[in-house]
Amino acid sequence: MADFFENLVFSPDDVITFPDGIPGFENHTRFVIVPMPQCEPFSWLACVDGVNLRFAIINPLIFIPDYSPKISKEQLAELKIKDIHDLVLYTIVTIGRNPVESTVNLAGPIVFNKSARIGKQALIEDERYSTQDPIIRKSN
Repeated sequence: MADFFENLVFSPDDVITFPDGIPGFENHTRFVIVPMPQCEPFSWLACVDGVNLRFAIINPLIFIPDYSPKISKEQLAELKIKDIHDLVLYTIVTIGRNPVESTVNLAGPIVFNKSARIGKQALIEDERYSTQDPIIRKSN
């Protein structure tokens, strides 16, 4: 998979700028979303600033249809959201050795404006969500 990212081809229109970076990686601000059909429904958020930095991501609505993080007006303003249809939502995945142990950060969704190509990791204060929610949920 490393070779795939080394030879990643993208256009300037594919780049999403994270003006503040991602918490812990503030100096890296330019990313692209890389879909990988063999890994669906997962994709990669790959940094294009000349470093080997990427995050596994997923649309959380796939496994939690009622996921509804409260993104503040200030956060939406930073993204220059004018039309709610421009808002795209992903969450970062931590892949466990055993796939059943994989978790997702529902308290820090990746949100971006698909028209303006501006993104951020929104930090959500909501007790319903944590930084390590299991992707595979046990049935009751």
